[in-house]
Formats: sequence, structure tokens, C-alpha cells
Amino acid sequence: MTLFSPAPFELDRLADEADYAVVGPTDGRARVAHTNRFPHSAVCHIERDFGDGRLTGCTAFLISPTRLLTAAHCITSPIRQRLGLPNLAVRIRVTPGRASRDARPFGWQWAKRWHVNPPYRRRPSALHDVGLIELERPFSPAPGFFRLWSPSRQDLDRLRASRLLHISGYPADKPEGTQWEHAERLDRITERQLFYSVDTCPGHSGAPVWIQRQQAGPPVIIAVHTAGPRPHSGGAWGCRPGVPLAPAGLFNRGVRITPDLLRSINSGFAP
Repeated sequence: MTLFSPAPFELDRLADEADYAVVGPTDGRARVAHTNRFPHSAVCHIERDFGDGRLTGCTAFLISPTRLLTAAHCITSPIRQRLGLPNLAVRIRVTPGRASRDARPFGWQWAKRWHVNPPYRRRPSALHDVGLIELERPFSPAPGFFRLWSPSRQDLDRLRASRLLHISGYPADKPEGTQWEHAERLDRITERQLFYSVDTCPGHSGAPVWIQRQQAGPPVIIAVHTAGPRPHSGGAWGCRPGVPLAPAGLFNRGVRITPDLLRSINSGFAP
């Protein structure tokens, strides 16, 4: 899909009406072929150990040589807490630009420490679902890192009519360690969240939501992808065999990079 669409927004919406879903009615995701090239090189597969020795996947992305953003629920799991299980990751392995089960062009390393957005730590909420991961050292060779941007509501309205949102990450329904991307329009904007029809599945949580402010400009992050709508009774829409693709009217969502969140990120999520 192109980075810029000249089609009027209304016509574009009509063409995409059938794609407002987690995945459905068709899967628009494409496998990233060159994960060693920026920006996909800065998208990281993270594997968490919640104390039982098992490693489970999520997505994160580099915002400096040694810092990453992800979803808070990738670091601390409210579901595990409700089940009475250990809910805070004890180990996190970070692999930038992972291409397959065995292809790790930049190597991997265990994270040094991780932090949860303070409002989420006090009371888990989809409005504050952001986490920060710190590394002991930069990767070599360097995979690059994303810049963060906090656009105004007017900026977002303009972008909605002229740009596509990109999300790339590591969905659990695809072969292990493979990165997948999709791009669609921004649909709805609230004070702290963005809603969109970009196709994602579990494992995509924590992925970067980026746009290009200029047609040939660098990508900038405007949100952290966190969730989809309430799942089908068999699981996330279109993400497991036998689970139907999503009907029209369902959206995925991410946490906006607002000015206050940006300040908190820059402070390392200090209380």
C-alpha cells in the first residue's frame, strides 16, 4: 500500500468499510521482507518470562539506542493477576528486526529493567497502557530508532485525510519470529486513544503506530498499539483457525502520544 493516497477521504472510507476489524473480512497484513532496514529494523520482538521459564511474545520498538516502548500489559499482565498467577515479567528478551525463528540480524539481549506508566501501575486502564524497557547497551550494528511526535487534534484531523497509519509487529498467528505490517486510515480520535482499521492480532501489542508527516519524510510515532475490540467467542477475530473474520464496525486502538505522556516517557516513567 502506498504511503500517500490521493483519493478523497470519503471515497477511501467507502472502499475500506469492509475492513474495519481486527482482521477481516480479508487479511491485509504483509510479511516484512527486509527487517534489517529501518524502520522495520527498530521494531522488536520481545519475549517475556513471568516466572515459569516460558517465553511468550509481544512487540516493542526502539526510541533511542537503549530504550523501547511497548504496551504496559506486555510487562505486567492483569489477566494473570486475576487468575492469581505471577503477573510481572522477571525476564524480557529483546530482538530488533527479527525475521524468522532463527534470523536475528542484530542479535538479542536481555533487558536491564522495565517500567510501567504510573497511572496504569496505580489502576490498569486502556487509556494508559504503555510500558518502557531499558537495555544494558546499544545493539551493534545499530538498528536505528523512532522519533516520537505528539500531534494536536488539528494535526490528526489533517493526517486522517491524507496519510496512512502503519503498524508492524509480531502477531502470534503467523510463523514464529516473523514481522508483519499493515497500513490503513485513522478513523476516530479521542483524548488519549486512536482508533483504526489496521489489521492486527495478539502479539502485535506494543507495536509502533507511525505516519510520515511528509511524503518522503522519516516515520514518526504517534501512538502505541494496545488492543482490539471485544473478541469473538472463539478468540480474536480472524486470528485463529475457525474464528471468523471481523464484521464491519470494529476497530483496533492505540494510546496516543500526548504531551503529558511524552514528558512522562522522557522522565523514564518516574513516579
